[in-house]
Amino acid sequence: MRIPDGLHRLKIVFNVTGDIERAVYLYLLLGEKVHLIDTGVAGSEMRIAEYLAALGRNSKEIDSIFITHAHPDHIGSLHALKKASNCTVYAHGSEKSWIEDIDLQYNERPIPNFYGLVAASSQVDVTVSDGDVLSPEPGISLRVIETSGHSQGSLSFHWLEKQVLFTGDAVPVAGDIPIFINLRDSIESLKKIRSLPAVEYYVSAWDEVCDSSEGKRNLDAALACLQGIAATVKDVLSGNADASREEILTAAARALNLRHLMDNPLFRTSINSAIDQALQRR
Repeated sequence: MRIPDGLHRLKIVFNVTGDIERAVYLYLLLGEKVHLIDTGVAGSEMRIAEYLAALGRNSKEIDSIFITHAHPDHIGSLHALKKASNCTVYAHGSEKSWIEDIDLQYNERPIPNFYGLVAASSQVDVTVSDGDVLSPEPGISLRVIETSGHSQGSLSFHWLEKQVLFTGDAVPVAGDIPIFINLRDSIESLKKIRSLPAVEYYVSAWDEVCDSSEGKRNLDAALACLQGIAATVKDVLSGNADASREEILTAAARALNLRHLMDNPLFRTSINSAIDQALQRR
């Protein structure tokens, strides 16, 4: 679909392992200067430079980078872009330590090919929180929306002049790997996004750009998916009181028709966190 003037997106395809291929979208807001929503994986700075050159722009014009969260496919080329432009980097305070110390992130969230996806640590210049309005230049005003759950400090950014909502990875895609560290927070964040007024475009890091109607349908489907996971985990626990954690995890994956994801560490982390929350509520 057509997206607003001044908004551009790049699809970055990468491999987590030799067998697991993923993709992420990053976004460029073009005005007098250049502004980015996320940076893709390591090496994406070359794609960004090529794209800007085709438009008669260059990476030195990058004035600001807004980070939705600190996972490698969102901060991978941040160090290189900041070095090239001396831009201002905005992120949530809860994500700051992982951006500024990627070794810490790897120790706390070791994923395959981590150091192939994120090149180096990088400084966060400005920490932001819910309700802040960031205005790097006239015509580009971004309201900060805290949408935790996928990560502790996940953010969405609402481009007020264009009525565009950048949701990062806060909205899961039905049928894809559900990735969250806090299921309840993810559900509440979806409700929060769904209730926001004046959104004409929903722009995700891992899905197509949607208009208002389609975006709301996708939000409803994502909410139903996460609520279904919560209900399924609760049912599995009630029927397997004496089972081991691995048996509970396997039963939940089977009940969700996601048994094929059992070897994926991100899936296991998500479902284990859902199990932990369900046990806490007993």
